Amino acid sequence: MVNREMKEGNPEPPASFERPFRLFAVEQRVLAQNVDGKVIDIGAMDSRNGQFCACMDSGDIATEPKRSAELALKALAGKLSFDYLDGLFTSEREAEVSGRLQDYPSVEFELDES
Repeated sequence: MVNREMKEGNPEPPASFERPFRLFAVEQRVLAQNVDGKVIDIGAMDSRNGQFCACMDSGDIATEPKRSAELALKALAGKLSFDYLDGLFTSEREAEVSGRLQDYPSVEFELDES
C-alpha cells in the first residue's frame, strides 16, 4: 500500500521527538542535565539588584534581566535548540556539584529533535 502523501509527490515531514532537559541555577553558574542524567556547566547566572540574567559560555545567547533565577532559566531554555544543547553534552565534561541538584532553582523543558 502506497502512502497517500508519497503518492501525491509530497514527502512526509520528518518525525520529531521531544527530548527532556533540565537547567539549574547553582550559585553563579547554569548547569544543564540531559535524559541520561549527565550534568554539564554551560554558562553564568548573574544576579544584581534582585535581577537575574543567564548567559551561555559559548555563543551569544543571554537573557534579559528577570525577577528570579527560575524565570531567567525559562527564558534561556526558549533560546536553545536541540542540536546546540546536545552538542554541548558531547563536548563538555560532567560537572561536579556539591549537594542535591533538586535543592537549586531549576526548570524542566523539552527540545524537538527532528
